[in-house]
Amino acid sequence: MSAPNLMKALTGACALATILLSAATHATLAPALVGKIEVDTAWATGLPQATDIAFAGDGRAIITRKTGELVIRQVDGALVALAYPFGGTLDSVSEKGLLGVVADPAVATNKRFYFYVSNGPTNDKHRVYGAVLTAANTLTVDASPLIAAGPGRPGLEGPANHAGGGLVIHAGQLYVGVGDTGANASPPTNKYGSCLNKPNGKVLRVNLDGSVPGNNPLVGVAAVSACATPTGAWTSAAPDPRIFAWGMRNPWRIWVDPVTGLLWTGDVGEGNSEEVSIGGAGEHFGYPFVEGSQVWGNVEGLNCASLSPSRPCSPPAFAYGRTVGRAITGGLVLDSAQWQAALGGVHYLFGDSSAHWVRALPVNGARTGFSASSLVDVANYAGARPVSFRQGPDGALYVVMLGLGAVYRFGPATIASIDAQRVPFLPPAALLALATCIAGLGARRLRQFSS
Repeated sequence: MSAPNLMKALTGACALATILLSAATHATLAPALVGKIEVDTAWATGLPQATDIAFAGDGRAIITRKTGELVIRQVDGALVALAYPFGGTLDSVSEKGLLGVVADPAVATNKRFYFYVSNGPTNDKHRVYGAVLTAANTLTVDASPLIAAGPGRPGLEGPANHAGGGLVIHAGQLYVGVGDTGANASPPTNKYGSCLNKPNGKVLRVNLDGSVPGNNPLVGVAAVSACATPTGAWTSAAPDPRIFAWGMRNPWRIWVDPVTGLLWTGDVGEGNSEEVSIGGAGEHFGYPFVEGSQVWGNVEGLNCASLSPSRPCSPPAFAYGRTVGRAITGGLVLDSAQWQAALGGVHYLFGDSSAHWVRALPVNGARTGFSASSLVDVANYAGARPVSFRQGPDGALYVVMLGLGAVYRFGPATIASIDAQRVPFLPPAALLALATCIAGLGARRLRQFSS
């Protein structure tokens, strides 16, 4: 090949490599964030129906899969698969399965985790187990569940869908998001979110040994509005003292702000509206009387104010309709200096598993809601289905993509290497173009030295 033609070929290969490398990193990012956020789409892959992630404090991470298997990501990026360890018969039909994991606050020393598992009978379907991850990448599971049916503690029912499964720990207490079991209808007919003798349709709060905190809002209350079945008549009964907040349909991922102690919930709507709810202990977030921005009114003569105990329906902090998305995944606030620089302020990042997007909302100064209601585009991945947002010990955001069987790592460009021990994923075309470019430039440099 003549020198001019060689230079043209090299120039073309290098240009193609540059384009493809840029596309590999930024193709699905919002244009405004290109150069501000880096995404490693190969941080963990080959994980069909991945649901959640937690970090061991020693460089390892544990990833759950809906079908019951667990995967340990080693410090060097290698993946170690573990068989389903929780006993019983796992039910992964519909929205059920191995749905959530959270690390103990002392995980760096005790290697303890908590898991949300659908492995019981219908009236006690979902349990929460404690377990210890050994240095040899095995899991030692507690003999008894932390949360399960027992004296004075009804089971977390699971006949259909709306299984919940969100776990978060704040101030040494475990918060558990539980769905209302299904029974879809518009207007809603499932009362479980407001029946305070049932744990479904709620966020529960327990101590890390499973005991009930003395300051839970229904501790010491003799009788509350209740029901025996999702569509049964209103009645009165003793409360489930584990309940922290109520009036939810399917709290799909929860987060507690360490600054304010407020609970942030992504609550999946029925057929009209998705919502982000923000509030504290004892709040009623409206369901089945209110669904996001849709006010349905009384259900069989009662509403938030006429229930016992009486509460106003807390409005959503943000809601969106079905033209925007159909299945919200609650996220978290990212407020480090690096994230503020990348996003232009303090933002709440969350997703929609049906619409496949990751978006953000600016948080107000009091951290009680949003300073604007316009969604900020972050990224969109065809078929991704983002189902969990977790911040890692490195400050990066890890998003579990159930549809793609992967965990993506989002980091501000100012955070050091996405993963110093892994080469970021490059598509074959980019690798070929890059290799051609490097080889050609090397040959050219050799000729220059020999001439």
